[in-house]
Amino acid sequence: MTPIRETACGAETAPVLAALETAAERMLRDVAYVLRLTRRIKAEMLADRSVHPQPAVRRAEGVLVA
Repeated sequence: MTPIRETACGAETAPVLAALETAAERMLRDVAYVLRLTRRIKAEMLADRSVHPQPAVRRAEGVLVA
């Protein structure tokens, strides 16, 4: 049987792994920023809604009363 040899050396893969880790960290940081921004905008939108009360709904009973 032919022995399996490791073709990549540990020293050669270290910079590649470090670059992948930093790219993944950057992507996670960006996703967290977008999530925080989305939550903040949603909170602002809900706060704006609560400031302006909804107009009163007219009911049929109120229309018939003379």
